[in-house]
Amino acid sequence: MDEMKRPGGRTRRVREAVFAASLAELADVGWGSLSVERIADRSGVHKTTIYRRWGTADQVVLEALLERGSAKIPVPDTGDVTRDMIALGQLIAANISAPIGRSIAAAAIEAADSSSIRQIADAFWSERFEQAGIIVGRAIERGQLPGGTESTDLVETVAARIWFRVMVNRLPVSDPWLSEVVDSAVEAVRIPNSIGAEISEILSS
Repeated sequence: MDEMKRPGGRTRRVREAVFAASLAELADVGWGSLSVERIADRSGVHKTTIYRRWGTADQVVLEALLERGSAKIPVPDTGDVTRDMIALGQLIAANISAPIGRSIAAAAIEAADSSSIRQIADAFWSERFEQAGIIVGRAIERGQLPGGTESTDLVETVAARIWFRVMVNRLPVSDPWLSEVVDSAVEAVRIPNSIGAEISEILSS
């Protein structure tokens, strides 16, 4: 196996090849069957290089997934909170529905106590909560949501429905279905605030 002989950029090319191979292996065989040897065979990078730089197959996949998950995705800004949340829901659905996403989801269930799995999941959801926070902040400024709306409430409601549909029911996430889910989630965060405002108005009158 050739470890790429030109020194300039060799590290980057080795890293890209190993990460690509590790994610392909994850999608094909799942977390439990990963090995440095399989990644080496698929990437064309000698296993001693992989052992020296990462130590274990788990560490290779962890870094590959964290790098993949850290890629910044533009926050939807359509001018409407419902359309923005639908766009975010589509990103979440695409990630969970992809072979790699399914493998991570399955691993999260099988290895719930794994610190590596938790680190990957935390990185993914941290990014989604950050995006939702921006969407909710804009919606509050536009008057589409009441002040004090928690962005995590929206993401958790929408993501939970998507997760169950994809991972349990094995059904696709269609646009009409997702629109209905988001509509319900947006209304759910509006109603408690509306009731609270009405009670405050009554008490102050």
